[in-house]
This record gives sequence, C-alpha cells and structure tokens, in this order.
Amino acid sequence: MHDAPNGAIERSPTVVGWTGMLFRPRRFAIVKVASLALTALALVSSARTANAQMSESERKSAARAAYQEGVTLQDQGKAAEALTRFEAAQKLFDAPTHLLRIAECQALVGKLVEASETYETLIRKNLGPNPPDAFVQAQQQGQGELTPLRQRIPTLRVTVRPDPSQMQNLQVTANGTQMPNEVLGITRPVNPGVYRFNAAANGWQANAPQDVNVVEREQKNVEIVMVQRAGMAATPGTVTLPPPPPPYAGDPNSAERLNQPFVQREVPSSLGFLFGVRAGAFVPGGGVDPNLSFENVASAGGGGAIDAYFRVARMLLLGGSVEYAGLKSPSKLDTLGAGVTADGSVHTTYAGLSIGLVPNIDRVSFIGDLGFGFRSLKQTLTESTGAEQTHSYSGTEFALGAGLSIPAGPIRLVPKASINYGEFDKAENCVSGNCNSTSISSTTGHTFFFVGLGVYYSLDIGKKPAPKVAALQPQ
Repeated sequence: MHDAPNGAIERSPTVVGWTGMLFRPRRFAIVKVASLALTALALVSSARTANAQMSESERKSAARAAYQEGVTLQDQGKAAEALTRFEAAQKLFDAPTHLLRIAECQALVGKLVEASETYETLIRKNLGPNPPDAFVQAQQQGQGELTPLRQRIPTLRVTVRPDPSQMQNLQVTANGTQMPNEVLGITRPVNPGVYRFNAAANGWQANAPQDVNVVEREQKNVEIVMVQRAGMAATPGTVTLPPPPPPYAGDPNSAERLNQPFVQREVPSSLGFLFGVRAGAFVPGGGVDPNLSFENVASAGGGGAIDAYFRVARMLLLGGSVEYAGLKSPSKLDTLGAGVTADGSVHTTYAGLSIGLVPNIDRVSFIGDLGFGFRSLKQTLTESTGAEQTHSYSGTEFALGAGLSIPAGPIRLVPKASINYGEFDKAENCVSGNCNSTSISSTTGHTFFFVGLGVYYSLDIGKKPAPKVAALQPQ
C-alpha cells in the first residue's frame, strides 16, 4: 500500500489480486453448499407434504393393493416377499386382516417369536363397536393359530461357568451380537436356527466358541465354560467371531411347508347339504316294560343309519335320521317257561328329526345333534315245536349325539357316539297268528347306545365367499 494524495491509502494491485483469488473460491463453495442444502430441504419438504396430503381413500386403496399382492405371493409359497407386502399394507392402514397375514408369513419364514407377538397384538386389538365380519374372523382365526404356534417355539437357556459375578466386564455374544448379561440363566423363547456363542471377560475367555442348532419345540441349554488367561482385558471387539452361520433352514417339516403353496382358508358357504351313512354297534339297555328287561328281549348288535341335514347360517344343521339294527338273540328266555327252547331274531328301527351344530364344516370340527323320534322293536321266536311268536314294541325317544367332523375333500369322516332314551307305550303279541295289541300303562325307560363311523358328503349351495380385503374402517 502507498500513501495517496489527500491522505488516502492506495492498495497495491498485486495485493488486491491475490486476496480476490484467495476469497473468491471460498465464497463460491459456501454458496454451492447452501444451494445444495436448500435443494435437499425442498425435496424432503415436498415429499412430506405429498405424504401429508395423501387422502384417507388413497391410503386405503394403496393398503388394499399391497394386501392383495401379498395374498397372491403367499398363495405361491413366497412367504418372505408376501411379508413385505403385508407389512407395507399395515403401515398404510391398521387392520386385523393385515396382522393375521403378517403373523402367518413370519411363522412360515421361521420368525416364530415375532409371529407370536404379532398374534398377541391381533388378539388384544380393540375392534370397536360393529366391526366388519372380516376383522372379527381374522381375530378369531389368529387366536386359534396362536396355540399351535406357541408349541413350536423352542427355548434357550445360556449359562456361564464359573459364576459371572466372579468376572469383570463379561461380554457374551450370539452370532456376533452382544447379549445383555441380565438374560444369562433365563429360559427364553428364541427362533429356530444356528447360533454361535462366544464370551470374554477381564482375564477370562471362552474355552471355545459353541455352535448350537436350535430346532422347533426343543428346550436347549448352553453352558459357556470360561478359562483364565493372564493379562487379558475384555474390551469391545475383543471377542473375535468367525463368519455368521448360515440362515435358518428349518426342520424338514417346516422346509416342506415353505416350499408348498399356502392353502388359503375359506369361509363356509351359508347354505348346504350334509348327507351320508353311518355304521356301528347298537347296545340296548333298561327295560321294555316294568316286568320285562332287555336281557329277555335282545342284546348288542350291529346296524347302520342314513342321515340327512340341511345346513343354514353356515353351522346350523336341520334334518333327520333313519336307523336299523339287527340285535342278537336274548341271553335269557324266561318268558317262554321252563324247558322251552327257541331260536330268535330281533331287529329295531328308529326314525326322527334332529337339530345339530357344526362350527366349521370345512375344517376339523365338533359336530353334535339333538333329536326326537319314534322307535319300533320286533322280536321273533320260533319254538322247537314249530310254533312262532312275535312281540312288537313301539314308543318315542330323545336322541343326543356328538362326534368329530374330519374333511377329506367333499367327504366328511365322522367318528360318532350317541345315546337314545325313551319308553315303549304300545305292544303287540302274536302267537300262532293270533295277535293282541295293548297299551303299556306303566312304562319304564330304556336306552340305545351307538358308537361307530359316519361317511358324509358335503354339498355347498352357492359359492363360498372368497377371502377378501376387509372394508377398511377407522379403528
């Protein structure tokens, strides 16, 4: 710089030139950085604004699309891909139908613990007043699936020897991730898979890493044995682990399930028919009248029945049955008198109406019925002299039956037991063609017990309602 006239200071052109070169790039960099920051902020703000402006209808529509894609992938056996779709649908809109599918896919890919928690969330969810049927069904189905899932979840208990209190700065790792020391010695649920355990502490280290394969339903105990090493101090990163073990492949049954397409559950049709036959043993008991017990009339025998029901409201059965049984000859024939022998045959028929219940005709389910009908019984005796006697009895009965419906395609296999109770109020006795009909004024009770197997055909009327995305309603 030089002194200029009038006291002004004259700057050297050389200095001005260098300072311009020194400060101009810095100013340029600051402006550029500020410009980029403003641009990024604008993009983020724009995205947030767009998301905030997404209407409820658009979110519902997007959730429905994601859910339907997930159903298709799950049906194709692609559980992992389906899981991402269902999770996206749940983020867009909270619905029990989403949670049910998420839990099912988590279980299919081996995330049993996560699936259990998802089911718990679903079951505890408050559906509010007048929820859609699909939401109620999803919650009920989830409650039914949770119990068998819990039985599949293995448990793991990790302990350290000697006692951890004798070591400082103890670090236990599972697959390279440090475990909280508070879980040591606690039996806890884990996902099936291969785990590698290692440990170190001040002056201690694990004798050797332990590889543990935990399979479904197993209760596994792991003990890590520590050995002293002079001069060692455990610090973060001291425990050196090999590469992570391979991902969980599941037990053979789980792997087979993963490779098979997911069987989509359907809701039974509202209307249908159920008809078929059953066969088994009939055992009579009690008395025919106050003076005649069944041991003088008939004993256990075999028989069958034809049952037909009209199914309404998905689970209610209205119909009837016709039974026929050939009973064995009586063990005693006191009514013929001393020294009289005879060959006998006994058969009985029953016809009645009944009302029944089967909670889900398309799945393994309880089936029961309550009926009222009419029974007739005929005993034919042919004496050694050639004379023939017939004794017929008739009366009303109440019937109570229960069984288990096992679906096999359209066929339903039903192991069943039932008991009938009634009284004979009319009798007809014929000896050598001379018949006499009487009313039994003083009646006594009798029973017929049946146990056997039924084979029925289930016919739906109309199409079954296909599983669909529930009408999304705010919770």
